[in-house]
Amino acid sequence: MANSSKVFNQISTRLSTETNLQNQLAIVVEGAMDLTHSDAGTLYSLHDNQFLRFEVVMNRTLNINKKAPDINFPDIEVYKDGEPNNSMMVACSVLQEKSIRVDDVYKEESFNFSGTRAFDEKTGYHTHSVLTVPIRDFEKKIIGVIQLINAQDINKTIREYNDKDEELVNLFVLQTAFTLSSKILIDKQKALFNSIQTT
Repeated sequence: MANSSKVFNQISTRLSTETNLQNQLAIVVEGAMDLTHSDAGTLYSLHDNQFLRFEVVMNRTLNINKKAPDINFPDIEVYKDGEPNNSMMVACSVLQEKSIRVDDVYKEESFNFSGTRAFDEKTGYHTHSVLTVPIRDFEKKIIGVIQLINAQDINKTIREYNDKDEELVNLFVLQTAFTLSSKILIDKQKALFNSIQTT
């Protein structure tokens, strides 16, 4: 737990000194990846309880480090044709308001990982284990989701996510939820201002 405490402290320090919100969100993703020794991570913000927008995408193996608005992945619908989109893991995590773990995306039949597999085929990457954790604000409303990919052991061998990983990430996002709350609030204020300007 000493290493976990060290990561928590380091992230708290970095967040307190960083003023750019997108950079803050990236720090949150990095922190969750470090806590679970994950190779990749994505953070989504929830908009109008209808869709999830990519805010940060990181992959250490592929040297990817992207932040909105420089991400060209389409939003993920929480509801599709009026029905809960439970086939998408991140949407399901929002709908069921809980963390979800998948040990091997290539053996998992509960979710639609066609996009993940297409990404793997295009890049040569191999997505294996996945952990998805909803992010709540201070009113306990879900405002986003963090998804981690390919946890690794001490030898850098890909492993499955476990209860400790899930517990650590849930605690971590609870402590850093203010960052994403600020991001969502500012986006809403901008949208309101733009709507006033165009009326």
